[in-house]
Amino acid sequence: MRWTGLLIVLCLLHSCATRPLSVKKAKRLNEQVWVVTGASSGLGRGIALAAAKSKARVVLVARGEQALREVAKEIEAMGGTSMVFPADISDTGAMKALMAATIREWGRVDVWVNNAGVTVFGNYWETPLAEHQRVIDVNLKGTMSTSYIVLKQFIVQDRGMLINIVSAESRLPTPYQAAYATTKAGLKSFGIVLRQELRLSKHKEIVISSVDPWALNTPIWDNAANHSGHAPRMGMMDRTAKAVNAVMHTAASRKHRDIAVGWKTHAAYTVHRIAPNLSYRIAANIVHKHQIKHSPPAPATTGNLFRPSTSHAVETDIKERMKKERKRSKLKQESYGK
Repeated sequence: MRWTGLLIVLCLLHSCATRPLSVKKAKRLNEQVWVVTGASSGLGRGIALAAAKSKARVVLVARGEQALREVAKEIEAMGGTSMVFPADISDTGAMKALMAATIREWGRVDVWVNNAGVTVFGNYWETPLAEHQRVIDVNLKGTMSTSYIVLKQFIVQDRGMLINIVSAESRLPTPYQAAYATTKAGLKSFGIVLRQELRLSKHKEIVISSVDPWALNTPIWDNAANHSGHAPRMGMMDRTAKAVNAVMHTAASRKHRDIAVGWKTHAAYTVHRIAPNLSYRIAANIVHKHQIKHSPPAPATTGNLFRPSTSHAVETDIKERMKKERKRSKLKQESYGK
């Protein structure tokens, strides 16, 4: 009972961070210059649109230029301002050019969101090594190299906020995404180290935050590389808006911190602190159930590892598809029983 009460209290205390910004808080972002990587789809697209709605000027970054221009049109339709910059975050030269272009256009960067990321599903030893390496090149090495460039500019400005999109996998890794979980754990430590160094260097106006979403209802499930033999799936997905709102609250607060998004992430972290080995076992069983047992067969694919994503919505119908799949599976089992 004591732990149940604690979980409830934790969820209530942090639920406000998943609601939309108030008008008063949104005004803090007015006229800020934001750079959002991975802005063509999913969470990145949602963040870019939310920032523009709060009257920030947004630089849209991803590999697919056409998809970025579609986001720019949405921003223009709401009266916002944006700039399109097609680039791969694992290309350090392109990231330097991105920073230079942003400074030429608007003179500074107020908030930089490292959101771009890729993943591959499958047993570690059954997945091509080059694909694991690509995930690390983008998610970890790309983010760290980009952050180096960003922090150099922030130190010149003596101000700025870097927001890294991490994941609940940073503390509670699960099977079939070895490289992804590894990169997110690395980014968690990376953020902590940056905060330590900035404090010791007395750069008080440069802020580092990490945002840890639960599994989200985004196109990542359709864009991912996959060697599991089954379509990428996950149970209990959150709406993308939860993570978008968490990022907006983080930017408005300008505080050094790690943000666990939603009650599921908070509950998972609490169980992990109390009984880590049990939490790993439970998480692995849940993922195996949805990814292998109940997921339909699917061919191997490199997904968006080496080319731009093909699905660009903020959210997809993945949850509805999973409901239909479970229903078909149940009917099939019942027919076998007869």
